[in-house]
Amino acid sequence: MARVLSAVALAAPVVLVVSYAPPIGFFWLVLLFVLRAGWEYQRLLDACGWLGRRWDGALDAGAFLIAAWAGGPMPGLVLTLILLRLLVRSIRAETPKAGLAGAGVSLLGVLWIGGAGALIASARALPGGREAVLFLLAVVWANDVAAFYVGRAMGRRQIAPAISPAKTVEGAVGGLLGGAAAGAAFAAWAGLGGLSPIAAGPAALLLAAFAQLGDLCESLLKRAAREKDSAAFIPGHGGLLDRIDGLLLAGPPFYYFYWTLAT
Repeated sequence: MARVLSAVALAAPVVLVVSYAPPIGFFWLVLLFVLRAGWEYQRLLDACGWLGRRWDGALDAGAFLIAAWAGGPMPGLVLTLILLRLLVRSIRAETPKAGLAGAGVSLLGVLWIGGAGALIASARALPGGREAVLFLLAVVWANDVAAFYVGRAMGRRQIAPAISPAKTVEGAVGGLLGGAAAGAAFAAWAGLGGLSPIAAGPAALLLAAFAQLGDLCESLLKRAAREKDSAAFIPGHGGLLDRIDGLLLAGPPFYYFYWTLAT
C-alpha cells in the first residue's frame, strides 16, 4: 500500500504541472528533480569509493540543465568548467587511476541526469509539448508497473542476475507490452503530433526498451556501490533516482523523435 500511495503522491503533481503549468513551470520542476537525483547519484559514487561532496553532483547536474535550457554557447561553457573542476579535484585523489575514474563517472552523472533533464524539459516547450511529455510519462510508468507485477506473478528467468537478480525476462516482456499498449492508447485518446495509434505502439515499445536499459544501468551502479536503493527518500520505492532512471534514458531519444514530428 505504501508503494502505491507514494507512487500516486509523486505522479499526481507531475501530471498537474505538465498539464496546466507553462513550459517554464515544468522546467523548474525538472530542475528540482535533477538536483535531488544528482545528490543521490553522488551518494552512490561515494559508496563506490569515488569520494566527493554530494552537493557537487546536484549542482553540476543542475547547472548543466540550466545551461542547456539557456542554449547558445552556455552548455559547452558550463560543461567545460565542470570538467576542469573535476580534473583539478582528481589531482588530489589517492592515486591517479582513482582520480581519473572519479572524474569520469562524475561527468557521466552530469550528462545522464542534467542532459536528459534538459531534453525532457525542452520537449514540453515544443508545439504539442504537453501531450508529448504526458505520452512519455505514460509509456515509462506503464512499463514500470507492468514489468513489476508481471515479474512478480510470472517471472522465472533472470535477465541480468549479476546486476539485478529480481528482474526477469517475463517481467521485461510484460513491461514492453504494457508500455506499447499505453502509448497506443494515449495516441488514440489525445494524439501525438499526428502520429497514429498504430505507429505510436512501436515507438512506445522502443521507448519502454530504453526505459528498461536505464533501470539496468542504475542497477549496475547500485550493485557497484553495494546499495539496494539510491536513497531512502520515497516510502516503498527508495530514492528519486530509482524512480526516474528509466525516464532519464528514454527521455533523450523521445525528444529527438518528437522533434521530427513537431518541427
